[in-house]
Amino acid sequence: VIKRADLVLRQRTCRYEIPDGKRLLSESRRALLHITHSSMAWRLTGDDKYRTRAIAELDAACALKDWNPKHFLDTAEMAAAVSIGYDWLHATLTAEQRKRYEDALITKALLPAKKVHDDKGWWFKPRNNWSQVCGAGIGLAAAAVWERDPELCETLFRNSVKIVEGCGEFYHPDGCYPEGPSYWHYGTNFHVLMLAACQALGEKAEVEPVLQRSGEFILQVTGPTGYDYNFADAGSRRAAVTSAQSWIASHFKDAGQAKAVRAGIAKDPEHAAASRLSALHLLWLPAAPGTKAPALRTAARFNGEQPVAFLRTGWSREDTWLAIKGGTGAASHGHLDAGSFVYEAMGVRWCVDLGSDNYNMPGYFGGKRWSYFRLNNRSHNTLVIDDQLQEDPKQPCPIFESGTDGTKEWLTVDLARAYPKQATAITRRAIFDSKTGEARIIDHITQPVGPVRWALVTAAKITIKGPRVTLEQDGLRLHITREDPYGGEWSVMPATPPTTRERQNEGFQILSFTAPKANEVRLRVMRYPNTIGH
Repeated sequence: VIKRADLVLRQRTCRYEIPDGKRLLSESRRALLHITHSSMAWRLTGDDKYRTRAIAELDAACALKDWNPKHFLDTAEMAAAVSIGYDWLHATLTAEQRKRYEDALITKALLPAKKVHDDKGWWFKPRNNWSQVCGAGIGLAAAAVWERDPELCETLFRNSVKIVEGCGEFYHPDGCYPEGPSYWHYGTNFHVLMLAACQALGEKAEVEPVLQRSGEFILQVTGPTGYDYNFADAGSRRAAVTSAQSWIASHFKDAGQAKAVRAGIAKDPEHAAASRLSALHLLWLPAAPGTKAPALRTAARFNGEQPVAFLRTGWSREDTWLAIKGGTGAASHGHLDAGSFVYEAMGVRWCVDLGSDNYNMPGYFGGKRWSYFRLNNRSHNTLVIDDQLQEDPKQPCPIFESGTDGTKEWLTVDLARAYPKQATAITRRAIFDSKTGEARIIDHITQPVGPVRWALVTAAKITIKGPRVTLEQDGLRLHITREDPYGGEWSVMPATPPTTRERQNEGFQILSFTAPKANEVRLRVMRYPNTIGH
């Protein structure tokens, strides 16, 4: 944290820049990182250069003409930044500084928020990560300046607590966050920020027990390479342990999570300190669990709007890992990716998810969403029937069974809801050998209306010899073999979208085959990580 604060000393303060014509958000996040790290470094060292730098950021933030309430995430994050700086530095501030920061919080955050609350604006009810971020940011601001306007602040604070409490439903029934891992870190860090503030203030706030299970989810969603399964609108990112994970492990006294969280920070402390709220690890870090801490599971299934399952041979970088999902594109930030999977072995991600595209493209969150390549099933490791798109059902495709015989794990996804007019029944079964990492994907499609394309996206070099495919990457090889008789040869095509405005996906290819239409199609594909060679 001190190293990060030293970098902040040489960086500019926030300013009023909206480069995409919509968002001030990068400047709000700049202020939040600068203020939390500088203020924490001052409290740790007593060195006034850090306090001075934090005040410079507070002055810059409060001098802005507004905090862009048209895109309220910007306002909420700036409110959190100024509230934390005002609170942590309060004893050292002059009366003039206190008044200036209080005025800014009231006029640029609380009064715009009051209008949203009064109008029951869309994020006022638990909808997605916006409700968590906006609820927490305004809750902190109301708590910080309560004495200035008790009536306004109490109303907004109580409303904010209810908003964040209501967002606990996102994690039901057992911890999977429907907007994917990137938004888990975003929404959950603000969610627990509000819960922690209530605890510090002696205020009541409901802590959903399912948050403990969600702490495990965010560990399971990260593969052996250190990259997470970036389903929904997320980019491929090397996972970092964030402060919400520390809070969850501490609050629930979860020894297994505590061990994993502490190990993740110790492995790469600079990466763990890179996010804007990472200084809060120092307040929430779980105690060392001792040698008897339970090991995390190697097979885990999480249900909900975007059900996901994870199967692995172990928890080292060289272990093998399969992640597969059901779900629906109707979820917030969802893609048409029911049945999709990612796969890692020997420290390589062989089957990838391309992730999100540019939010500012026309209709990205509207009527053109499914026309964009990265968002529909043509770019995911799942099926395309009769060259049609999946649908986005209100009821998600469930993972309806799972089991083990001691060495092999299996699970089945019912995909019928994603293809309601394209087949009468459709399931995808994954079988995983927990010792060798060998994986099988078995698809059963009844009465498809047309040909069935099976595909995966990869960055590896592809060599095809009959039914057998060899992938080569980083000096390693992975073998894939078809075991069904339904016809259609393997083929390779670049993962290029239909328009130039979309990300062009350089370096990625799609390996696929298309089985002809039949009354019933049973496709069986196997991967052999145990035969990888240099």
